[in-house]
Amino acid sequence: TFCHPDCLLPLVSNRTSAWLYMAAPAPPQLTQAQAREAALKATSIFEEPANSAKIQQVYAEAAGDIGKFFMMCIPAVIGVLSPVLQENGFSPDQGGAMAFAQELEKHSAGDPDILAAKNKLKARFMPMAAPPADEGCD
Repeated sequence: TFCHPDCLLPLVSNRTSAWLYMAAPAPPQLTQAQAREAALKATSIFEEPANSAKIQQVYAEAAGDIGKFFMMCIPAVIGVLSPVLQENGFSPDQGGAMAFAQELEKHSAGDPDILAAKNKLKARFMPMAAPPADEGCD
C-alpha cells in the first residue's frame, strides 16, 4: 500500500526529522603512504584473471555503445574495485570511487607510482575513444 504524503507530515514535523538534514560523512583522507598502497592494490585487482575476464566480457557486451558503457561497464568496474574502496574507508559505490580518485589525485604529484595507478584507474572509467565519424572520408 502506498502511503499518502500527508501521512508523512507528523514524521517531518517532529524532532525525529533531524536525520533528514544530516550530511553524509566526509570521505576518508589518506596519507601519501596509504594512497600509494591503495592505488597499487586497486590496479593489481584488475590484473587478477577472474576480474580481468569479467571486465573484458562487460566491455565486449557494451560494444562501444556509450549508454551501455555507463550502464554496464562503470558498475562492473566499481564492483571489482569495491573491496579496495571499503578497505580504505570509502563507500563501495560511484561516490566512493570518485572520492577515492580525488584522494589519488591529491597525492599523485608527489609519487610517480600513484600517478601511474591513477591514470590506469581513470582509463577504466572512460569509454574507449571511437574514431571521428568522418574519418576515412577524404
